[in-house]
Order: sequence, then C-alpha cells, then structure tokens
Amino acid sequence: MRYSSFIVFCLAACMLIASVSAETRIAAPGGSFEETADLPVIISGVTAATGVGFELSYDPDVVRIERISASSDIPGSNVVPGIDNETGFAKVAVTNTQGISAPEPASLVIVRFTRVGPGGSTVVLQEPQWSDAQFMAFNFDIVENGSIDPLQTPTSALPSSGSEESSSSAPAATPTPESTPTPVLTTAAPEATTVLPVSSDETIEATPAASPGITAEITQPPVTPTAASGFSMATVFAAGVFAVALLLYRRS
Repeated sequence: MRYSSFIVFCLAACMLIASVSAETRIAAPGGSFEETADLPVIISGVTAATGVGFELSYDPDVVRIERISASSDIPGSNVVPGIDNETGFAKVAVTNTQGISAPEPASLVIVRFTRVGPGGSTVVLQEPQWSDAQFMAFNFDIVENGSIDPLQTPTSALPSSGSEESSSSAPAATPTPESTPTPVLTTAAPEATTVLPVSSDETIEATPAASPGITAEITQPPVTPTAASGFSMATVFAAGVFAVALLLYRRS
C-alpha cells in the first residue's frame, strides 16, 4: 500500500514539473527597416496543438501588412488571415492536421510589413490562444509585444580635430608692413674754416670736426677754398712801393 502511494506521488510530481517547465510563449514581430521586411511570430512550449489564433494591432500611419503566410519551421500549417490596414488590425488563425509542435522557439507565421511613414509603432498581440488534440483552448503563459523601431538617421563622420581647426579657423591675415618713420636729421653747422699757411703756393683747409653722436645722412659738397695771396708777392709789392717813395724823397 505504501509502495503504491509512493508511485502515485512520484507521477504527480513529474507531471507538475513537466507542466511548470513547459511554459507556452508567443512573441509578436518587430524590427527596424526602410521599405519592406518579413518578420516572424515566434511560439514555444507548444506540443501537438491543433491550432493557434491571435490578433495584431499596429499603427497604420507607420506600417501596413502586405500578407501573412505560414512558416517553414512548422510544415503543414494553413494560415487564414484577416488584414485591415485602414484601422491597423489583423486577425490570424493557424491550423495544422499534423499538429503544431514547438518545444523550442520556432517561427509560426511570417508577416510582411511595408513602411509607409516615419517613426515607430508597437505591434500588440491580443487574445493569443492555442488548442490541444481535444480542441480545448488555452491561453499562452507569456505574451510579448513587438516593436517597429524608427529608422536610424546616419550621421556623417566628424572631421578630425586638425582638419576641423583648419576649416573653421579664419584665414591668416597678411601682415601689413608698418610705415617706417623718417628720421629727423639735425645738420650741424660747419665750423669756421681755418686757413693755415704752410708755404707760398699751398693752403690747407682744416676740416671741421663732426658733432659727437650725430651721423650725417647727407654729405655736403666740399666748398672750394678761395686761394689767398702769396707771402712773396706781398713782400715784393711792399718793397717796390718803399723804393719808389725813397727815390722821390731823395730827389726832393
């Protein structure tokens, strides 16, 4: 009796563990694309189901559904879609006489979306259910909504710091040569010329000394000295006059 009770307890425990580990899950499609994309509806934890049904809600100003078709992951499925792109609603029923089994995540159907506007949209799963071999309906344990992400705008590569500085900096100004002030020259008045008699025929003119600290920029042309009377000529003339005077004195 005790052995039979132990067997029953073990079978109940195994059934409980199996039911806990076999959570059913369904995930709506989602992704980011430019024009058209085929996005799957994923299920898992389902074994020998005769059918799966759900509804999709989306923003018709962002995307529209072109078609919903069976996936090759579960062969033999028949898809009956009802699409209303005016309101952004689609109802899907999937049946399979061979049974829908997806113990691991698998694609149930493929939804073809076409982008019709910018931005993003949430794809909401509503009333997802599955039916067993006795056609009893069960709700999925985990339901995950999808998301149509907004398009990523590519950003241009920023120039390097060196090129940025060269492109943003103003052109170097051409230096303007400063006007050089004209120096004011002070010309020292020449000193008096001293004539030194050295001989009867030659005369030396003393050159005036330049004032200290002043450099003459303009050279004055040399003044041509006037020749002075010779010493011998004055003596002869005086002697002649004296001789004539003496002769007249004696005659008188």
